[in-house]
Amino acid sequence: MKVSVVAAAWIAVAACGVGSSAQAGTIIPYPTPGTINSEVYSFTAAATGVITAFFAGSDAGHTDTIGMRVNGVPTGIIGLNNHTSAIGDSIVLGNVNAGDVLTFFLVDANTASTWFSDANLNVDGKTQHVYSAPYDGLHPPLGAGIPAGTYVGFEDLSAAQGGDFDYNDDSFVFTNVATSSTPLPAALPLFATGIGGLVLLARRRNKRRLATPV
Repeated sequence: MKVSVVAAAWIAVAACGVGSSAQAGTIIPYPTPGTINSEVYSFTAAATGVITAFFAGSDAGHTDTIGMRVNGVPTGIIGLNNHTSAIGDSIVLGNVNAGDVLTFFLVDANTASTWFSDANLNVDGKTQHVYSAPYDGLHPPLGAGIPAGTYVGFEDLSAAQGGDFDYNDDSFVFTNVATSSTPLPAALPLFATGIGGLVLLARRRNKRRLATPV
């Protein structure tokens, strides 16, 4: 019974992950504006070479620029000012080795805030400030000169600063990036609920069996 309870709970979690991942990262723009993105992203270098960022648009009133950390260390390259860059402008953010962990960050000059693609680094309660999706270079047409890659849209304000979390304040496409995402906040409650419910069911069955006369 213990084995079947644990197995059933893991099946429930796996089902949640599969269902969420099937819909995650397939829609540009962000499908539920106004709701904080619950996805947890992992960006890594797909191959040894460079990471290039292409400017894909901005809806921000503030002045923002983009940068990158490699294995936690900033490359020192920051650019693509959202008010002076044209669609398709690009910048090489640094050299990488295959498998290096990448963290993209947006610097808001107006509020002196920095928002990271790793929500754990954000100072507003680990709130997710990015939405990411694969981009095939054609659909939707983001602009001339933007190749296929990893699309990342940023929210440049915290909730306290008036952020609307539509994740279109600044948009970029990064090349040579491998991405995975996990709907962790959604999966964990289901896992806990599944374990608790199945254990309770097992206890009730055991009580009934013990109470039945031999």
